[in-house]
Amino acid sequence: MAELHVFSSASQDVKAEMQGFETDKKQLLPRKRQTLLRLMKRSFSRWIPDRLYIAHRYQNHFGVRPNLVNPETFNEKICYRRLHPEPIFSPLSDKLLVRDYVRQKIGNDTLLPLYPISQPFTRHDYDRLPNSFVLKANHGSGYNLVVRDKADYSYELMRRLSDHWLASNFYRDSRELHYRTITPRLMCEKLLLDENGKIPKDYKFYCFRAEGQAPKVFIEVTHDRFTDFHVDYYDQDWNLVDVVNERFNTGCPIEKPAQLDRAMKLALKLSEGFGFARVDFYLMRDAIYFGEITFTPTGGMKNFRSAAHDRAWGELFDHRPMTRDFGYEDMEGNRY
Repeated sequence: MAELHVFSSASQDVKAEMQGFETDKKQLLPRKRQTLLRLMKRSFSRWIPDRLYIAHRYQNHFGVRPNLVNPETFNEKICYRRLHPEPIFSPLSDKLLVRDYVRQKIGNDTLLPLYPISQPFTRHDYDRLPNSFVLKANHGSGYNLVVRDKADYSYELMRRLSDHWLASNFYRDSRELHYRTITPRLMCEKLLLDENGKIPKDYKFYCFRAEGQAPKVFIEVTHDRFTDFHVDYYDQDWNLVDVVNERFNTGCPIEKPAQLDRAMKLALKLSEGFGFARVDFYLMRDAIYFGEITFTPTGGMKNFRSAAHDRAWGELFDHRPMTRDFGYEDMEGNRY
């Protein structure tokens, strides 16, 4: 049986095949009705201006309207960023272009190898790929297919899924403005497994900076994100701390990773010039691998333990840009 992993809103037929369902019309009829309702709702919401859409989603989630003029809490400042991104957010949120930024800032060692693939995905790509890999799209969140055994995934299924990704408009669904200019492209990474043959834990470094203050870092550790998702948070001295609603936590501290201090230095290097950025790494026994840089985590809908936690994190950074000129040129020749 093929193992289903996280991917964005793929077609119901593709999802059904990947979960082992037969895709006859009778069995998929309820699913198609649900899909139709979702599409109708999404089509209607696309006509709503970004500011109104974000405010409405925020109020539905938290029960209060956000302050999008002078934001104070962490979630409000992230929502503000969705409307007013810095220009450099776009290339650094592009999972392909960001590799050049990482290469310039901290070198090649943390970059996972890429397998060459075409745009769109072809039979030749499928045939020449190794037995295991991770197929992704570069222009948003959730476009990931973890392939442990290529025999579990037919070429036709992967072609349909990748075509769906390339046709998706992540900005239109998320209203995170910096994703609007990213050209959708496919990428294929080496599959990374830990010593137990599992997908390794994801270490997300929340890097905060404020004028006249030393940087402050919190680390989110993601456990079993494809099977039994939980997260725990640590401060930069590796003390377990309360951040999000306790139902998301394991509450069980783990030993400080051997590579943590080095990874924190790399995260601070990659986040230089930003009041806030989240930098993700995989920490292996003898290596560190880059995941992504995120400027609007959870889209400003983070389920903090309390309103006080939300406000405390908001006080750690200014939502206005800290740096105007990064001296950075991306692979497409654009300077920031």
